[in-house]
Amino acid sequence: MWKYNYECYNIYRHGGDYVKIKSFKKYKNGQYKIILENKETMLHEDLILKHNLLITKSITEKQLMKLENENIKYLIYDVALKYLKTRLRSRYEVFTYLKKQNYDDDIINDVIKLLEKQGYINDNIYTEAYINDKINFSNYGPYKIKTELLKNKIDKTTIDKYIEKFNEELELSRIEKLINKAIKTNKNKSKNNLKQKVSIELNNLGYTKTYINQLLYLLDSIDDSSIKQKEYDKLYSKLSKKYSGYELEQKVKQKMYQKGFY
Repeated sequence: MWKYNYECYNIYRHGGDYVKIKSFKKYKNGQYKIILENKETMLHEDLILKHNLLITKSITEKQLMKLENENIKYLIYDVALKYLKTRLRSRYEVFTYLKKQNYDDDIINDVIKLLEKQGYINDNIYTEAYINDKINFSNYGPYKIKTELLKNKIDKTTIDKYIEKFNEELELSRIEKLINKAIKTNKNKSKNNLKQKVSIELNNLGYTKTYINQLLYLLDSIDDSSIKQKEYDKLYSKLSKKYSGYELEQKVKQKMYQKGFY
């Protein structure tokens, strides 16, 4: 009689009659296929152990529905872990990636909180690593680095904390290196056009304008006379097919001026 009353109490508490679990079949990522009398479903092993399903081998429909909803978190967690395996990601990157998979915001946030607690997501570590990578393996200046981090919703205070290593000495050194590289690889630009091109590129890379202007004098040492002569000869040969005499000279001068040869 006591046993009967206890089972009635459980049915009342959990909702509905118990359904017998016929078997368990293990799949990857800790997921198990649960074969019941009337259906099949997937549950994570943690849920199976937590609710003693291996022992009771029975469950109500209401319990099952609750566990299936809870199991979604485990699935999203595995998706997030795979995404994090390739490299460090910011909290925003992970949220955006999971959102694109059409998961619910609340569940995504719960998963992210768990990943943060476990140390898989840490915006401080991400920020420091990102800045180190850009300093060591790119030509990015400090403002471009800041811009990219802000796109990933990294807090400005956090950025400022770690961007300090991109100090004035390092920035001037990198600008000088990039200018000298431009001088060495210049094959066809006038001193003036090269100066303009380098200035634009350094600005786009996120270097401080004051420092850029401070070092552009390095381009003044360029002797572009041979480039100028080569460009003049090329333009003269091309335009002489259409113009001659004074008109030809004016057309060549106009084109040369446009190319920065004054």
